[in-house]
Amino acid sequence: MTLRILQVGLGNRGTMWGRIIAHHPRVAFAGIVDPDPARVSAFTQAFGDIPSFSDLGSALKAVEADAVLLVTPPNGHLDQARCAFAAGLPVLAEKPLALDMDEARRIVDLAEATGCRLSVCLNFRFLPVSQEIRRLVADQEFGAPGFGTFNYHRNRDWWRPGMNKYPLTMRYPMMLEQSIHHLDLIRYCYGREVEAVSCRTWNPSWSVYAHDANVSCLLTLEGGLEVNYLGTWTGGWNELKFQWRTDCERGVIVQQELFSDLATARTEDDALTPVRLPPCTPFVDDTRMLLDAFVEGLRGEGPLPCTGRDHLQSLALCLAAIESSETGQRVDVREFTRRHGIRRMS
Repeated sequence: MTLRILQVGLGNRGTMWGRIIAHHPRVAFAGIVDPDPARVSAFTQAFGDIPSFSDLGSALKAVEADAVLLVTPPNGHLDQARCAFAAGLPVLAEKPLALDMDEARRIVDLAEATGCRLSVCLNFRFLPVSQEIRRLVADQEFGAPGFGTFNYHRNRDWWRPGMNKYPLTMRYPMMLEQSIHHLDLIRYCYGREVEAVSCRTWNPSWSVYAHDANVSCLLTLEGGLEVNYLGTWTGGWNELKFQWRTDCERGVIVQQELFSDLATARTEDDALTPVRLPPCTPFVDDTRMLLDAFVEGLRGEGPLPCTGRDHLQSLALCLAAIESSETGQRVDVREFTRRHGIRRMS
């Protein structure tokens, strides 16, 4: 049976979703929603004559849908989720779920109170390289991990055509639009929660962003694992540079490219050995695999991926890091989640 999706938001990322849904064998468009007629016109020219609406409420009254996909800025997610849940529909929402901890918790609580399923689009978890790091760590092929370094350097100019513009004016754009993916991967791939964070965010003089586009964190995870994270959208070179290295008691696991290029070495080895990974088109194949898992979860064929409750832990980590930067103090993430009424994952 085909899952009918009502897609809200037709921007750059929304167009990516359009390609994925249009070619998915188990999913079809119930309708599309965007207040911009030009976006609607471009979308229907690309993907066919789909029922279109300027607001979600009108769409929910006019079409029969099985789920709602929110590809919209996070500051509108609460009202949109409220509409979807009132109609009894599950939601798949782009991250972050909200920019405020209490608002994000309200969305998750509302989903649970109405019995509606909620997933968040943390598609980087589905990259083959992420899956393999998670397996290597879980199987302890190189012994227990002791510490990690995660570095992401990019000069990302959001003034370029085709880029969503809202990060230019939002507070903490790097943390809440990009680092949230990275910190979520740290939780996911290491299979443990962060206990405490020390963080500093800042903005260099040449930044095109209104607020801090650089993030540096020292994370203490369960079991004594320490991770040093640095991420920037304002690098001094247009070349993207990435490395995630995990040092274990008997070797290292090193990811040397944002979406692939994984290698390992034992302590006594002279060189890294590449790890063979299946081919993957970034942002496309990983998002398709997330959608596959979402469909399977709704049909009872597997667990629901990236649940709202799980996402609260990653969002709490980001907001606790922001609190650390603002106060200059190390923040106990467990205490932060308790303070905001977020129960820890079991």
